Amino acid sequence: MKLIPRQILGCDSAAERKVFGYLAEVGFSSYDVALHSLNIGHHEYKRWGEADFFLIGRRGILLLEVKGGRVACKDGIWEFTDRRNETNRKKEGPAQQAKSAYFSLEKNYLYPKFYRELNGVPRGWAVVFTDIPRLASDGATLLPEHPDEITAYEEDCKGHNSFKKFLARAYDHWASKQRNMVELSPALVKAISDSLRPSFERVPSLNNQLRDLEQRLYQFTDEQYEKLDAISENERILVAGGAGTGKTFVAAACARYEEATGRSVLLLTRSSYLAGFLGSQGLPDGVTIATIDDVPKFVEEGRTWEVLIVDEGQDLCSLECIDLVDRVLVGGWENGRWRWFGDPNYQVSPSFAVDQECLQYLKSNGVATILKNNIRNAGKIVEAIKLFAGADVGKPSSKPDSGLVDLQLVDAKSEILSRAAAVVRKWLSDDDLLPRNSIAMLVPGSDEIDKALELLGSKGIRSEAISTRALGSKPRDCVLVSTIEDFKGLERPLVCVAGLGQEHGLASSAYKAISRANHALTLVATRDSVTELIGKPASNGSS
Repeated sequence: MKLIPRQILGCDSAAERKVFGYLAEVGFSSYDVALHSLNIGHHEYKRWGEADFFLIGRRGILLLEVKGGRVACKDGIWEFTDRRNETNRKKEGPAQQAKSAYFSLEKNYLYPKFYRELNGVPRGWAVVFTDIPRLASDGATLLPEHPDEITAYEEDCKGHNSFKKFLARAYDHWASKQRNMVELSPALVKAISDSLRPSFERVPSLNNQLRDLEQRLYQFTDEQYEKLDAISENERILVAGGAGTGKTFVAAACARYEEATGRSVLLLTRSSYLAGFLGSQGLPDGVTIATIDDVPKFVEEGRTWEVLIVDEGQDLCSLECIDLVDRVLVGGWENGRWRWFGDPNYQVSPSFAVDQECLQYLKSNGVATILKNNIRNAGKIVEAIKLFAGADVGKPSSKPDSGLVDLQLVDAKSEILSRAAAVVRKWLSDDDLLPRNSIAMLVPGSDEIDKALELLGSKGIRSEAISTRALGSKPRDCVLVSTIEDFKGLERPLVCVAGLGQEHGLASSAYKAISRANHALTLVATRDSVTELIGKPASNGSS
C-alpha cells in the first residue's frame, strides 16, 4: 500500500520500522493508503495524541497501535520494556490507547466531513505486539483485553504474508459489526487521506530527508562488509564499481584497516580535490594521502609504502603512472600489497585514456571483484544516469522511486546559469533549514565558475568555488560551485547541473555530473543537447 510519508523518518522504534516495511509489501487494493505517525491534536482526554499507523483502503479503516519489546500487565499496570531494557509503566493498555485514539479521530476528524460516506464502512482499531508470543512469559495473559481478531503477536509478524493475514482478520472482525457492509472507493480513500494529512505534509522537508539520507550513506552495507573481507584476504585486488557504489568509502575503510595492522599506507588518486576530501575524513596519521603528481618527488626521496590503495584507478591506467607507482610500493605491482578501485564505465567517462595493456597487466597480478549495489544515488537518479549517459551504476539500494530528478530545458546556452541559480534559490527558499553546503552547482568549464558565483550572490545566496579548504573537515555553509570534471569522485545530497560539456562528449559529461547527486538532481540544459543524448526530442519534467 502507499505509505505517507514514503520514508520512515525520525523513528527509533524497531517495531514500527518492521510494520512500516510489511505495509509497503501488502494491500487489499491498488489505492490502499497507510499514514504513519499521525498526530491527533484533538484527543478525548489527552492534550495530544498519536496513531502509529492509520490504514485507509478498500476494506475499510483501521488504526494500529504498535508495541515492541517485552510487554506485561501486573496488578492492572502495564509495563513496556524496550531493547535498551528501559521500562515504561502505564495504567492504560495498548488496546485502550488504540481505542481512544480511534474514537478521537472519528469524532473530531472523520465524522465532521465524512459521516454519511462512512455508513457501513468497516472501521476500528487493532494492536500489534511484534516481539511477544500469544501468552506473556510471566503467565499474565493478554487475551481478555486483546482478542485474537484484532491483536497480532510475534507469530503474525514473521513476514509480510503472515501480517497480511492478521490485517484481513482484523478487517473481517470490524466488517461483522456492520449491517450493510460497504467498501471504500478510491475517491473516498483519497479524500480522507488528504483531509488527515494535507499535501504539504506528505513530503518531509528536504532537510529532514537529508538527515535520514546521511544516516544511510554512512553505514556499511552487507555487500561492503563482504568486499572488505575479500580485500583483506588478498594481497592484490581490483575492485570495480560504477559511480555511486561506494568505492571511495570502501577505499578509506581499507586504509584504516591496513594502518591498524601496522602497515604503512599510501592512498593515491589523480584529483587534488578528491585527495583533499579524503584528507578531511579523519584517516590515521599512518596513511599518506597523495596525488599522482606527488609521486615523482617520493621516488626522488626514496620513500616507499607497504600498502598501496588507488582510488579512481581508471584515471591512472597509463604506462607512465604504472611505472612511477611501482617504484614507491614495496614489492611493486607484481609482489606488493595493493588495492585498486576503478570505474568500469571509463569508456563512457574518459577523462584520461585507459591503456588496455596496463589494465590487463594489473588484472594478471591481482584478483578482481565487483561492487554491484548503488548506495549513493537515489533510485530516480540511477535511472537518470542510464537514460542520459547509458551507464550501468548498479542496483539502487533505495526504492526505485526514491529521490528527485528535474529536467529544465532552455533554448540557448546563455539562459542556463540564470535558470540554475533560480533552482538553487528555490531549494533554499522552500526549506530555510536546508544547509547551503548540501548543494553543489556544477558547470562545464572553469570560465563559468565566476559567473555562477556572481549570479548566486545577486540572489543573496552565499557560495564558494571548489578548493581544498571548501572540502575540508569544517566546510563553510556555502553552496559549492565546481566544474563537472573537478567534482569527479565527490558528491552532494543536492546537485544542480548547469549545462553539459563537450570536451569528452555529452554522455561523459552527463555521467560525471548526474552521478554526483545523492538525493536530488536538477539538470538545466539546452533542448538540442538533451535531444542528442537521448535520441529523441526532450521536454521539461520532474519525477
